[in-house]
Amino acid sequence: MRARIIQRESVLEIIDILRREGYDVAAPFRGRGRDTFFDLVTDANKDDVRVHLPNPYYPPKRFVLPHIERMMNIKCDDGGCCVQPETDVTPLAVFGIRSCDVAGIQHLDRFYLDRDFKDVYYERRRDNLFLVNVVCTDIENDIDEMCFCMCADTGPAARGHFDLQLMDLGEVFMVVAGSAKGEKLFEHRIFEKADAAHVEKRREILAGVRRAFKKKVSWFSAAVRLVSRGGVSEQTWEEIGNRCLECGGCTYVCPACTCFTVSDRCSAAGEVERVRIWDSCALSGYTRMAGGFNPRKAVHDRRNRRFFRKLAHYFVQRELSVACVGCGRCENVCHGNIGMPSVVEILRRSSAGM
Repeated sequence: MRARIIQRESVLEIIDILRREGYDVAAPFRGRGRDTFFDLVTDANKDDVRVHLPNPYYPPKRFVLPHIERMMNIKCDDGGCCVQPETDVTPLAVFGIRSCDVAGIQHLDRFYLDRDFKDVYYERRRDNLFLVNVVCTDIENDIDEMCFCMCADTGPAARGHFDLQLMDLGEVFMVVAGSAKGEKLFEHRIFEKADAAHVEKRREILAGVRRAFKKKVSWFSAAVRLVSRGGVSEQTWEEIGNRCLECGGCTYVCPACTCFTVSDRCSAAGEVERVRIWDSCALSGYTRMAGGFNPRKAVHDRRNRRFFRKLAHYFVQRELSVACVGCGRCENVCHGNIGMPSVVEILRRSSAGM
């Protein structure tokens, strides 16, 4: 990887460069209170882009795996049916994506692209995606009390799978290229050479940031071992399941969840569009079979399956990572207080007999 520095006042010029090169750019903005969100950058709002702010709850994975994605359009008339696949994808750059979300996309890449069959819809969007990672260094804004990327080994600085990485060193930002596409941007004059002092400053800042994370989820790796060997009692799973409201929020905000369903719906007279939509293992209909039988009707059974899928060694071995990136979103949106940090704590107490 090659590194450069960029002056603080020039950071947002990266967005201008990407837009001139044909990318739509999505970046983080601040709403009211805690509310933050990714939105497309325009001439009217580009000065409102923020580098340091709480990570948006709605994950940027939707830019490569949309919440609702049209796969094809089917038009029928007296002459028969014409099937037109959806193929148009506009190149997109995501500016300000956090390291946990970079790890989420890396997990999706392994799931959709590194197996026997590739998902062509996902592959098309992924090939047209440019990621500008921002390292979490502002303790007051970037790091939520539920963040546990340290435990999931995904942050606060991504070690790869990005095109550019920005890290705030104070008066300047260090910029690291993680791909040939990212390195090509170094041809622009806003990028200057980095030296050993910048590298040392980076190390010092990262060391300080790592000490800022809470210790309440430090038992995460032990939870993986406990779930993998089947050491969680049925009583504990029932305790967790009884808190679940079956809203699906935890899965909809998770950067590493991969499940979807496919549905056909009328789009116009004589036309039907086939779409795929995010689905959730928290919902009772997720495992319901065509005949009506549901092998996981009990809510605690679905909770069991969700955390087994996230933490069990079998899936870690198959997909080369835990299906949790430590972003803490599930904890923040869960009304039943059974996001990953809370579940890890419940498992810790149950194993200790507390």
